[in-house]
Amino acid sequence: MKRRTKKTIRLPTLEEIEAIERHLPGPYELLVWLMAGCGLRIGEACAVTLQQFDFDAGLIFVDRQITQDGENEEPRTAVQKAITKGRGRAHCIRHLKWRDLDEGRVAPLPPTLAAKVRDHVQSYGTFRVEQGVNRLHGDYLFSNIGRTNILMYSLVDRLWRTAKQAAGIARKITPHWLRHFFASAGLSKGVPVTDMAEWLGHRDPRITHETYAHIMPDAPERLRTLMDSVLTRETELRLPLEFDVLIEAA
Repeated sequence: MKRRTKKTIRLPTLEEIEAIERHLPGPYELLVWLMAGCGLRIGEACAVTLQQFDFDAGLIFVDRQITQDGENEEPRTAVQKAITKGRGRAHCIRHLKWRDLDEGRVAPLPPTLAAKVRDHVQSYGTFRVEQGVNRLHGDYLFSNIGRTNILMYSLVDRLWRTAKQAAGIARKITPHWLRHFFASAGLSKGVPVTDMAEWLGHRDPRITHETYAHIMPDAPERLRTLMDSVLTRETELRLPLEFDVLIEAA
């Protein structure tokens, strides 16, 4: 039997998110909103390319992430062997873990965030990456400070801690909890758990429900209110008179 442990999640307020964004260097401000506004994980936000956006449909296709599980180059000299000895694996851009190569997920792109993406590209351009070892090709929105390589976790962590301190925020808030902000905001306003699970990349909606059940509106009361408004004709109901369903054969 698996042991269950409690984990405290401290949701950032919108004011705190805005304060941290204001104290980030300009080329990295958008990172905050991709996590808080689209629910991306840190590695997914770091790996976003211009090709993933469908501005007309208001969608972002999430199919890649930056991780530290790439293959290191084979050291050739004694100095290289000394440098790589005991080090972790290289940063790489890879397809989402546990997903097929052509599989990803689609998340809604709010208009305010779409405008921020356009402003970011206009102000800072993109960083072109070609297909290769540990790399997937695309026009990436973020890179390292010198624009010579991809954006790595250590830089994001350093920038976040510096901005958080400059904003005068003492309590513990990590970049990953911006994703919790996205989920909590949507679920607290009645977004279905199944939809949110898909946008977050949870294979099982039960994970989403167990994590965020405490901030969701009371479902029975919501249904009572809805059905009461339908039955008293306060809410106009338009339903198809017939529709087809798929039935699995035994």
